[in-house]
Amino acid sequence: MVKRILTISFWAITIAGVLLLAWLARQHYLNSPVNGLEINIMREQQSGFLIHEKLEETIYKLTDSLKSKRIRDIGMADLENNLQQNPWIAEADVSTTLNGVLQVIVHERSAVLRAYNRKNQSLYIDADGVIFPVNPEFAARVPIVNGYLNFPAVGYKTARISDSAYIHSSLWPAFQLNEKLRNDVFLSSLIDQIYINSLGEIELSPKLGSATVLIGDLSNLDEKLIYLKAFYTQKGLSSELADYRLVNLKFENQIVCTKR
Repeated sequence: MVKRILTISFWAITIAGVLLLAWLARQHYLNSPVNGLEINIMREQQSGFLIHEKLEETIYKLTDSLKSKRIRDIGMADLENNLQQNPWIAEADVSTTLNGVLQVIVHERSAVLRAYNRKNQSLYIDADGVIFPVNPEFAARVPIVNGYLNFPAVGYKTARISDSAYIHSSLWPAFQLNEKLRNDVFLSSLIDQIYINSLGEIELSPKLGSATVLIGDLSNLDEKLIYLKAFYTQKGLSSELADYRLVNLKFENQIVCTKR
């Protein structure tokens, strides 16, 4: 019985000692000075909406230049939240390395569509339907939707395509159509502009020929895109394509072409 008590006491003291050492090591680490800043911008291309130097300036401002800062003085959750107020940042992760370097990883938003309203104000939309502002530092090479579009400017913030100000405009069907186009290798290479005409109908501008493709609304969209793909697969390299002014896909199960 005594042996069992001694064994239990030994392990209890050992565990308590290990926990105490871990706590002391943690406190020593938290009281260590911040030993530099490392920023990683995660994006699909080399350049983008975020400028490394400006992001560095922002972080120094939010952390009081990291001057004489201990690791425990850095409110990492607050810093993450502040960085995520930047409309071009989708996600931010702040941590420190074992060497005391403040490590900031930001994931840049990736645009899939740029939209212009009738006032020539523009905004970007990403694949998740997040709307965010343009940036004078960088223009994403993505399809454009313009024409008779009425939607509010987004300002220095984000919104969602599902918000009432946008989902009730023609921006919503244009976004849905663009998702279909960009998920098809052939069609995403063929179409670079979506236009909303005065009747609220959708028109496309192909890179081949000079004909306008009239989609109309989104009814039977998959079928319309099948016909569109078949038409340009057959006629894309033909000189006959130059004779067409309009490729009309509004009617069910058929393509109506109008010559010049």
